[in-house]
Amino acid sequence: MESYLMMAITLALAILVGHGFMKARIPGGLLVGVMLVFATMQVLTGTLWAPPGTKEIAQMIAGSFIGASLSTADLKRLPRLWKAFATIICGLIILNITIGLLLTQVSELSLVTALFASIPGGMGTIPIISQDYGADPITVTVMQFIRMVMGIGVFPSLVVKLNQHFKTDQRADTQNQEPTPQSTLARIRPINSLLALVAASLFAWAASQFLTGLNLMVLALIGMAILKLTIGVTPLPIGYRRLAQILSGWYVGTTFYAEQLSALSQLVVPILVLIPMFLLGCLVIGFLVHKFQKMRLTDSMLASIPAGASDVVLILGDLNITNSDIVVLQVLRVIVVTSLFPQIAVFINHWLV
Repeated sequence: MESYLMMAITLALAILVGHGFMKARIPGGLLVGVMLVFATMQVLTGTLWAPPGTKEIAQMIAGSFIGASLSTADLKRLPRLWKAFATIICGLIILNITIGLLLTQVSELSLVTALFASIPGGMGTIPIISQDYGADPITVTVMQFIRMVMGIGVFPSLVVKLNQHFKTDQRADTQNQEPTPQSTLARIRPINSLLALVAASLFAWAASQFLTGLNLMVLALIGMAILKLTIGVTPLPIGYRRLAQILSGWYVGTTFYAEQLSALSQLVVPILVLIPMFLLGCLVIGFLVHKFQKMRLTDSMLASIPAGASDVVLILGDLNITNSDIVVLQVLRVIVVTSLFPQIAVFINHWLV
């Protein structure tokens, strides 16, 4: 009973701290707050644990949340976005490998940990996935958090200010600014979001028994997208995403023990390498997308932001940008990064180590 009481108190405190981080407008504040509280209590007591299935449920909820944002109109735009998509993915692969190799030269991080730490994917999922492949999830979480802060808090403002200063968008093709046509499915009564979440999760679990190369987040995303594009799904409330963040923070936090605390001092130099490399790399990728796809430079650079797809959608609203191509490219990036990049990291690690 004492251990369960300790777990309940820790969970309540973690949610409270996470909520405070959200109020302070810290990117991913709920996840980070929960993770920090559980990690701190785990260091102090060493008795905490995450219930079985915590990681898997967090992945399926996160994937379902993103999948529910797709529409038929979005998919119709895919054929003319192939140049932008190919440029972003190829550029991010090169950037991921380059940063990962560089981190091993300036720090004591293992190659697999360095590669996962520099994957341009969601910090709520990559740390969990990384443990399955032998990387240190705490190090990956810290580095992914820094990347996300940069991607959400620095990069968008920098992109807008640079383009306003040089007035590059005035010379760009504006064909991507056309409004997205309303899907005919919008007139169909969608199924309840909770029912859709259960169905997408069941699909993900069943598919994972055969498609072992894809994690549950991607499979749930695909399952939810199928429901969204066939019979319709009511928008998933933000509470589902919050629940996924709590579960992810809970799981990752309980994997942090006292002996790992000293390892965090090694991350100062890697962080100082990670930030400028991602900024420079994504500026270059955005410029190439602008040239090949003829998108506005602001839009092409925002499409290259290495942050969560749902976070980017919220950023676009703050910046008064309505180009749905950015959302489509970001969602596709999440699918490819989450499913392909871990495999690339494992291959590179196996090949070089």
